[in-house]
Amino acid sequence: MNMTTSIGLALVATSGMAFAGPVYDISPGEFYDGLSGITSAQMSELRGSIVFDEYREFSIGGFEGDGAGPLYEGTFLTRLVRSNETGNLTFNFRFYNDNVDLDGQIKHIEITGFDGQTTRVEYRAEAGSDYVDPTSVSRDLGGDTLSFNFSQDGDADASSKFLFAMLDTQEYDLSANAPQATIYLFSGESVSIDLAPPVPTPGSLALLGTAGLLVSRRRR
Repeated sequence: MNMTTSIGLALVATSGMAFAGPVYDISPGEFYDGLSGITSAQMSELRGSIVFDEYREFSIGGFEGDGAGPLYEGTFLTRLVRSNETGNLTFNFRFYNDNVDLDGQIKHIEITGFDGQTTRVEYRAEAGSDYVDPTSVSRDLGGDTLSFNFSQDGDADASSKFLFAMLDTQEYDLSANAPQATIYLFSGESVSIDLAPPVPTPGSLALLGTAGLLVSRRRR
């Protein structure tokens, strides 16, 4: 399927606000297994405008000698949202299973780009029960990487709900942080993908929040 999204980003003058609300503030080196999901009706800070949607197709194949062909084919969505209340940015992530005939199942997803960021985590509970949600989340000792973990008891054919990481800043340097996701299967195979959209002109996406921005994205 094809969908083109054009998004305008206006300069937000709202000052930063302290973190509050029923989401978990995860520090470097922490593991949290209390994820339960939340909606924008329960936490209005989640409501906001989309800065960009970036869709990346990916395929995970078996280890050499395990046979030909992929074990998992999917699409990974990175959605950056600016809160209407605080002006702060939230990264939202979601994977779509594009080929339910394959046997691979996603175990966990490691996402980089959070070094030095105060970061709150949860998942969006709005999607139905046919979408899988993470069971836990951890952050490495250096603070740069979040790992969202899934249960093998879940529906292997399902796509995921939105995982999210709320930041306490209105600005994020995509060029310097170069966010990336590494997606692992329960069978051990993995693939890494870049999450930032291509920069149309030098520096135009480097520091989000400093000027108007128009981004067009295509989804399969």
